[in-house]
Amino acid sequence: MPETSAWARLYASARPFCRPMPRAGAWYPVVRDIGERVVLEVSSRRVAVPSNLLERRDRRPDRFTVVRRGQSDPNPFAGTADDLGRVYAVCPSCDERTRLAGEPAMLRCRRCGHRGEVAWWETG
Repeated sequence: MPETSAWARLYASARPFCRPMPRAGAWYPVVRDIGERVVLEVSSRRVAVPSNLLERRDRRPDRFTVVRRGQSDPNPFAGTADDLGRVYAVCPSCDERTRLAGEPAMLRCRRCGHRGEVAWWETG
């Protein structure tokens, strides 16, 4: 992985036109800041995203991010066992998505075992 200067995620309402598309709730390493655009490492590829669509931090967060999918947002897994519903959490360590039942204060990731707080106050 290239040197990381910061971490960034898309704002919940952001819809950038880039491929691969950054996933909602996932944090990506910032590999370059070129003013109005920031270059992120997404799926082993560099993707330039308008900086005004991003939330940035100096280090990767340690709390689970909560994603609220809008009523009109596409759900590719609707009606299947993989459907996460309209509200789900994203692990800060490995980006695994987790179905939420109620509003838990803490979660444990089934993929990597990370245990941490759920950042409900950061949701939109």
